[in-house]
Amino acid sequence: MGEAAHMRGARPGSARYDPAMTDEERASPGNGIWLCRDCAKLIDSDPERFPVSRLEDWKEAHEAWVEAGRPTTQPASREVSVTDGGIGGVISNEGSGIALEVEGVPGQTAERIHVQGRGIGEIITNTGSGTAKVVRSMGSAASESRVTVDRPVGMAAGLISKLSVLVCSHCGTQFTATKVVQAFAGDQEPRVQVKCPKCGRPAWV
Repeated sequence: MGEAAHMRGARPGSARYDPAMTDEERASPGNGIWLCRDCAKLIDSDPERFPVSRLEDWKEAHEAWVEAGRPTTQPASREVSVTDGGIGGVISNEGSGIALEVEGVPGQTAERIHVQGRGIGEIITNTGSGTAKVVRSMGSAASESRVTVDRPVGMAAGLISKLSVLVCSHCGTQFTATKVVQAFAGDQEPRVQVKCPKCGRPAWV
C-alpha cells in the first residue's frame, strides 16, 4: 500500500515541479514522503490544496511521532483541552464564509477536544449563510470529543447540536441559529449569545 511519493515533482509537468532543483535533489529522500496510493493520487491531482509546505509539515509531524517512540495516541493537528472549568474555544460565524478550517495529515486525527472534570471544550454558533467550522481528515478521524467525568455533574456530553428559530425582541426579525457544543461536563446545558443578523441585538440560544 505504501508509495514513495515526490513532494516536488520528478519531471516537468508533474505536480509541484521545481525547475530550480537538480535531478539528484529530486531523487533524494529529502524530497520524498511515504503515502498510500490513494493519498498520493489525491495530492497530485490538487497541488493548490496540497502545496509543498503542507507535505513538509506532514512529513515533519510523522517523523517526530516516530522519534517519540510511536506513542499510541498521536497528537491531533488541533488539540483543545479544558480541565476543571472554563471554555476551550468559541467559534462564531455571522457571514457567508468559513470561520475555522481544520485539516489533519494522512493517518492523523484532525482535531481532538477533551474536557477533564468540568468545563466546555468548544462552542460553535452560526447565524449566517456560511459555515462556522469545517474539519477534514485523510484516512483517520476528523474530530474527536472526549469527556472524562471525575466528580458529580448534572450532565455530560461529547456533542450537543441544536438548530433554533429565533425572533429578535427588538426588530422582530426571524432568523435561524445553529449551536454545537463539543465536549461538555457541568450542571446544565451551556447557553450562548448570538446576534440578530439585521439589527445586531443579542439573543440567547
